[in-house]
Amino acid sequence: MTEPKASTTKEPGDFAAFLASTRPKTNRELSEELKKLVGAVKDTGKGGSITLTIQIKPVDGSTTVVGVHDAIKVNRPEHTRLGSLAYPDADNNLSRTDPNSMPLFEDENDIRDAPVADPQTGEIKEAPPA
Repeated sequence: MTEPKASTTKEPGDFAAFLASTRPKTNRELSEELKKLVGAVKDTGKGGSITLTIQIKPVDGSTTVVGVHDAIKVNRPEHTRLGSLAYPDADNNLSRTDPNSMPLFEDENDIRDAPVADPQTGEIKEAPPA
């Protein structure tokens, strides 16, 4: 009587164990990035993702040894940047005041009383005298 051949097929190994043993630095980096991602999701109230790409290639055409390479891509959610309102004039310049409306006060257009603002941020640097 002939003995049946033993199967050469093995159960696949555990992926987390493979990652921890073969790419331990990647495993640690993924753990750190996951923690940062969860913090960003909690902070912004928006979703994010982590993508791990593992590339396996034969080394120098060998069939007995392979190279394992990875890439991690993290898509962290960001806070929504708030916009501001501006009014275009006849020359397409933007202003924070409506050029078509009448001033509330007679001296509203007097530049001497206007606050000094940072042109980059719009932050008021110096308030007009009271």
